Amino acid sequence: MIDEYADAFHRERPDIQVVGRFLPTGQIFSQLRIDKTAPKVDVWWGGTSAFFSLAKTEGLLQAYRPSWAGALKAEYHDPTDLWYAQFVEVAAIVFNKNIHRREEMPRTWDDLLLPKWRDKVVIREPLESGTMKTIFTSLIWRRGGPLHDPRPGYAFLRSLDTQTHAYLPNPQALYDRLAKSPEGYISLWNLTDILFQSRVNGYPFDYRVPEGPFPISLDPVAIVAGAAHLEEARLFYEFVTSKENCLKMARDHFRILARSDVSPSELPDWMKDIHFESMPVDQDAFDKLQQEWMRHWREAIRDPEK
Repeated sequence: MIDEYADAFHRERPDIQVVGRFLPTGQIFSQLRIDKTAPKVDVWWGGTSAFFSLAKTEGLLQAYRPSWAGALKAEYHDPTDLWYAQFVEVAAIVFNKNIHRREEMPRTWDDLLLPKWRDKVVIREPLESGTMKTIFTSLIWRRGGPLHDPRPGYAFLRSLDTQTHAYLPNPQALYDRLAKSPEGYISLWNLTDILFQSRVNGYPFDYRVPEGPFPISLDPVAIVAGAAHLEEARLFYEFVTSKENCLKMARDHFRILARSDVSPSELPDWMKDIHFESMPVDQDAFDKLQQEWMRHWREAIRDPEK
């Protein structure tokens, strides 16, 4: 998407050249922290909101209120306009459709703990993945009640660790294990990427969204503090988040839009089969607790041999 929309923007504004870099969200955050006094980038496009919240606390972002701000729920953006969600991400169970049928998959997240899935779960290394950190934090959050007590969620993740065959170092390793292994492994992943890998890249993947309310992950965009090309950054920000381009990304890249100014008739056909129940989340609390909860998972729950 970066190259595609950088080229499209350049065609519209040939006087502005966009250079894109595709990096894991955690690496982006680390690089922005290193370059804080002399930032080398202007726009941060995409990732998980927890890293954007961390960047906010360290003064790495600057406020910008986009033209479409009124089309977004309050919980889908930073209250001081430091970041806005362009998309939402839905967690799902992914599997090889040549081995399993959708109706065989766990109906709820708790069904992952059934004996039939013992040693059949493979998971992208959570500590290296913003997506998996968010999913794991959500699994704790959904059980924590109004006081966000993590202990029931920790117990669930401890049982899930028992079910897990391996933690894999990168997304490609996850795709290969699911697609090529005859063992019939299943995993937890984000729905957008499952659809893209199956419909565009030809992987034999299908999915099931477990029943019941679950936190929705946000995929934001922001302008970097001290951006050297501020006006150009604002123009690119507005270009890639325009309603027209958002709908194109929904059609071509299976993105689930965060904005509410899109009618059902404008949405692509693939979205008609997507059903999920969102759980209300205090985004600031969620993003802050993610660090504490994932540290506990690493130190007290995870089997280091996997």
